[in-house]
Amino acid sequence: MTSMKNALQSRLVLSKNLAATGELLLGLVLLAGSATSSRAQGQIASGTLASSGTGPYTYSLTFSNAANATSPIGSVWYAWIPGQFYLPGVPTSALAPVGWTPTVFNNSIQFVANSPADDIAAGSSLSGFSYQATFTPAQLALAPNSGVSVAYGGGLFHDAGNTFTVQIEAVPEPSALALLSLGAAACALVRRHRS
Repeated sequence: MTSMKNALQSRLVLSKNLAATGELLLGLVLLAGSATSSRAQGQIASGTLASSGTGPYTYSLTFSNAANATSPIGSVWYAWIPGQFYLPGVPTSALAPVGWTPTVFNNSIQFVANSPADDIAAGSSLSGFSYQATFTPAQLALAPNSGVSVAYGGGLFHDAGNTFTVQIEAVPEPSALALLSLGAAACALVRRHRS
């Protein structure tokens, strides 16, 4: 009976030790995985787009790289993912800031830094990207996935890329501006009448 009791206690201790070892190994694997994923952030891109004009329309872009990114942004393929072109029409022209080159490609635009010195560093933003097009801001906003883009750590296809969506800045519709102007004029008339 005592030997059976000792054998059961030994198995229980061994079982507890194996469970503790398993938990320790699982914890180390999870810790290593999180350290690897935080180290492998690469570029973490974002972007904004504003529009102006009455046709052709000018669309101005700013691209940013998050402070916790581990690599710079050396190129952005705007309104594109492999095999898909998302703008509602082909842009008529494109411009880029000094040190970058734009290329209109179907219903998308490639922006590529001329050298690593021109890349968008972690924690930085770069404006001066723009294009002209005949499609309206409303058509752009309604186009499915029109802001989906891919940023790369170097030239196009330099790495796996970071897919992100360019946010369109809200612009009041002309009818809303007309109503706002009409309301302001009515307020001015009421004030003048009371005086």
